[in-house]
Amino acid sequence: MSKRVISKKVQMRERGQFTIPVEFRRRLDIKDNSLLRVCEIGRALVLYPENTVVNELARQVEYGLKQADLKLEELLSELREGNHEYEIDPDIS
Repeated sequence: MSKRVISKKVQMRERGQFTIPVEFRRRLDIKDNSLLRVCEIGRALVLYPENTVVNELARQVEYGLKQADLKLEELLSELREGNHEYEIDPDIS
């Protein structure tokens, strides 16, 4: 993935709407009705496709399963049967 920064000027319209330039939409595969995340970082707004978050979560789950030497089917079966105990991670609040 390219780490270059490309800046385009857009105009704010009614009710806070603006158009994302077509080349950005194509490169990031943003289509009509795509969900986007908007983050405020200092005095800047950062938008990114929602599927980025889902993909990252999926990668983390896959990594966790590999670390625990589990298959997804086994995990789902255990969850359905209720044959599991919960541990609280003290580092997560």
